[in-house]
Amino acid sequence: MVLYSSAPVQKLVGVAFIDRIEERNFDGLWALASDNGGGVTRDELKAYVKGKRTAFGVMIDRVKIAEIQTDPGDLFPDFTPPQSFLYLDPIDFQRVMRAMFPSEPPA
Repeated sequence: MVLYSSAPVQKLVGVAFIDRIEERNFDGLWALASDNGGGVTRDELKAYVKGKRTAFGVMIDRVKIAEIQTDPGDLFPDFTPPQSFLYLDPIDFQRVMRAMFPSEPPA
């Protein structure tokens, strides 16, 4: 998962490696967040999943900070910051990784 920092930074700042994705009801998702440092309060999570029977928790294995914070507009001329997420195809993901981690050999 490529990490984009909004204003004032407005750059790609790293990647998060996903361990797994958990589908849970609210109580199960709250337990997962509580046990793993979810970064939200119970009321925030409840408001976020209101009206849903199940929701998903993305379990992050590790985060790697970019060697070079990258302006996404340099890679994607029509870039508009997504409101939640944006899919990258494998070729674009490799472009992003080369820009943020130039000292590493391509995967």
